[in-house]
Order: sequence, then C-alpha cells, then structure tokens
Amino acid sequence: MAQTSRGDLASFERLYNATSPRLYGLCLRMLGNRHEAQDVLQEIYIKVWHHAGEYHPERGSPLTWMISIGRYACMDVLRQRRGHQDVDDLKNQLRSGAMEPQQAALASADEKMLDRCLRELSDEHRASIQLAYFHGLTHGQMARTLGRPLGTVKSWVRRGLDFMRRCLER
Repeated sequence: MAQTSRGDLASFERLYNATSPRLYGLCLRMLGNRHEAQDVLQEIYIKVWHHAGEYHPERGSPLTWMISIGRYACMDVLRQRRGHQDVDDLKNQLRSGAMEPQQAALASADEKMLDRCLRELSDEHRASIQLAYFHGLTHGQMARTLGRPLGTVKSWVRRGLDFMRRCLER
C-alpha cells in the first residue's frame, strides 16, 4: 500500500490482482447485479489509487480498509435504488437465510475472524448488522423489515457492533 501511495503502478497492479476477487465478491453479494458490482469495483480502485496515502496499517489490513471503501460504495448504490426495493423481498431473503455472509466467506484471516464473530452473534443481532452493513438499510427500514420497534432494532445494532468489536480484538 505504501508503494501504491507513491504512485507505483506495479504495486497497484499486484494489489489489484491480490484483492479484486474478494472485493468483487463483496460487491456482487451486496448488490446482486454483476454490472453494478463491476462499476463499484472500478470505483473502489480509483479511490484506492487516489487515497492510498490515507491508509493506516495500525487500523487494520489493506484488505479491511478496501472492504470498508467497497461496503460504503455499495451502500450508496443501494440507497439510490432503495425507492424501488420491496421490504417484503428483504423479509423473504432474511427468512431463507440468503443474507448469511458466512456462505460466501473467503480465505483471508480477516474474513475468517469476521465470519467467526458473526456466527457467535444472536440471530437478532446478526440480522440487524447484515441489514445495516451488507444491505445498507436505515434503522427505520430494519424495524419495518424485522417487524420490531425502532428502539429495539437500534439496540440490536449497537449491542451487535459492541460484541463484534470485542470479538475482533481477541
């Protein structure tokens, strides 16, 4: 990442080759559309190229930083299309387990650790985190989707994130 921040194209190419399959998988899982996933993947690498100097190794691995960029980019796309999204479809996906990030866990150590921590969460906490961070829903949309009061959903997200933070620090 340090070499990429200095404009080294060869290091950027190595970074792309090492991380693009995982990032594309994330985008595809979140968006469910190949064309949009490819567009977001391109946006991710443009941001990485221009902002590689803002990466801080003490905050996590380069892949973790890039996944965060990708997740926010996907959430932007989801927000744009939210007006067309049917809450009942999300309920059905949640019931069928289609949103389980464990199903698509990849080989990296960071992702394995994240996967382990997600599995340790209660069903309610896991569902709320998935809806918020993998599907970009607001607290209000999650409350409607899950059929629970807004305060309850906010508590689930907050407690789930607290647990995830402690779990990932182990």
